[in-house]
Amino acid sequence: MADAEPASEHGLRHLVEEGTRAARRPPLPDLRRRARRRRTFREVATVTAVAAAVVAVFPLVTSFDRSGPSTPGPTAPHSASPRSLIATPTQTVPGGTITLTGTGCAPGKSVTLGIRWDRGAKLSLSMEQQKTSPGQPQATATAAGTHQLASVDALPTGSFEARVRIPTSPVINKPTLWASCGTSTSSRQLTQYVSIVVRNPN
Repeated sequence: MADAEPASEHGLRHLVEEGTRAARRPPLPDLRRRARRRRTFREVATVTAVAAAVVAVFPLVTSFDRSGPSTPGPTAPHSASPRSLIATPTQTVPGGTITLTGTGCAPGKSVTLGIRWDRGAKLSLSMEQQKTSPGQPQATATAAGTHQLASVDALPTGSFEARVRIPTSPVINKPTLWASCGTSTSSRQLTQYVSIVVRNPN
């Protein structure tokens, strides 16, 4: 009997210790949540490190692009700078004169100036024509067209100035004046455009 009591006490103590360890051990759901948090923290840290590396490299790429050579693109209609070709005045009448000034040509190169219009451009009707066809749709050009108006040589600075006379027929309400010349690059022809308004006198 004396030997049985210590054995039972030992077993009881063992059970108490097991219960204490079980009580201290976090439940399984808590362990899973902790694992997810650690995994999420690692992912956020990785993304932050990658973003920091990209931001650090971006200024280097930008500075390289700016310092690299630039290839000029082809000059398309109406794509020139608004101040590259200037018309003074911007409004006139059929037969009136306009002064065109511009830059960008090779010194001494010939500059050709002209007028163009698109198919469907509105015609400028005189007061008599408007009276004879009241309520009728405004007439338009049946086809696109262009006319050369003048030719001058560019100055040593590459600039030019010329007075051109607007033709009386066909009278387009909003035609486009153009100037074309050779540049310092022999294979490139520069064409510049500016729009004007032609009004028939009342």
